Amino acid sequence: MGTMDLNHLSVFAAVAETASFTEAARRLGVPKSTVSRGVASLEASLGVRLLQRTTRSVALTTAGQALVDRLGSRLKALTEAIEGLPELEDEPSGTLRLTATADFATEVLAEILAAFCRRYPRITVEMHLSTQPVDLVKEGYDVAFRFFAKKPRDSTLVARKVGELHLQFYASPAYLAARGTPRTLDDLAGHDCVALIKTSPFGRDEVSRARARLRVRWLANDGFFAREVVRNGGGIGLLPTFLVQQDVLAGALVRVLPRWTAPTGGVFLVFPSGQHLPRKTVALRDHVVEALRMQLKARAGRVGEG
Repeated sequence: MGTMDLNHLSVFAAVAETASFTEAARRLGVPKSTVSRGVASLEASLGVRLLQRTTRSVALTTAGQALVDRLGSRLKALTEAIEGLPELEDEPSGTLRLTATADFATEVLAEILAAFCRRYPRITVEMHLSTQPVDLVKEGYDVAFRFFAKKPRDSTLVARKVGELHLQFYASPAYLAARGTPRTLDDLAGHDCVALIKTSPFGRDEVSRARARLRVRWLANDGFFAREVVRNGGGIGLLPTFLVQQDVLAGALVRVLPRWTAPTGGVFLVFPSGQHLPRKTVALRDHVVEALRMQLKARAGRVGEG
C-alpha cells in the first residue's frame, strides 16, 4: 500500500455520503476534477476499487462500503481535528515559546507582550529567561530576543534588528560623592567599574584588555545584579539605558560622562529560518518590531538627559 493522503479520505467520504461526484465537489468547494483525482489517488494507494461509476450513478463497492463502515465517526473527528489546528484558523492561536535575558524581558518585553496577548486572546506565552544561547529548533523555541554587535551569520536562523542597544556609564550619587566624578575616559582608570558580559564591550574575549585599560572590578552576566551593585555604590557601571530609566528619573543613578556612549550593538528578533512561519510567530513579529523600536528609542531619550 502506498502513502495515503488524509485529504483523499475526506473526498471519498463526501462522495460516499452524497453518491455524487458533482454534489461532493459542491460541498467541498472544489472542482469536480479534483474530487475525481482524489478518489482515484486513494484507490491507487489502497490498491482496490472503492466506487462503481456509471454515467448516471455512483455506488460503493464491497471494499468501499467496508471502508465507510470502518471509518464511521472517526473521519468526521479527524476532519474537525485538522480544521481546528491553530495554523489553519483565521485568528492566530497556540503557545509561543520565547527566550530572552531576565533584565530585558522584565524591563521591556513584559509590557509589550501583555499588550500583544490582549490583542490576540487565543495565544499563550511561555517565556524562558536565560543569558545562555539556545538552539531554537532543537529546544522548540519560536523566537529569541538577543543582543549582537552585528547581524549573526547563521543560515538556520533569521535575525531581524528591532532597535539599538545604548550603553552609558552610571553611578550612584553616594559613590560619586566619595570617589569624585570622572571627566574623561582616562579618569575611569582610578575608579571601580561594573560591566556586563553579554552587552558591553568587555565580553569574555576582551576581559583582559578591558581590565588593562580600566579597573573592571565587577563583571556580571545579569543586568539586575550589575544595576544593584551600581545603585549600592559598588562602582561606575556601563549599563543599557533600558535598565536604568526609573533610577535616573528618581535620582538613584547619575549618568557619568554624558557626552560619551559606548559603541552600540543591536537588539535582534531571532527565529528559525524556513519558508513558512507559523501565524502566531508572524503576529508576534509584526507587533513587536514597531513596539520595541518605539520603546527603546523613548527610553534612551529619557535617560540621555539624566
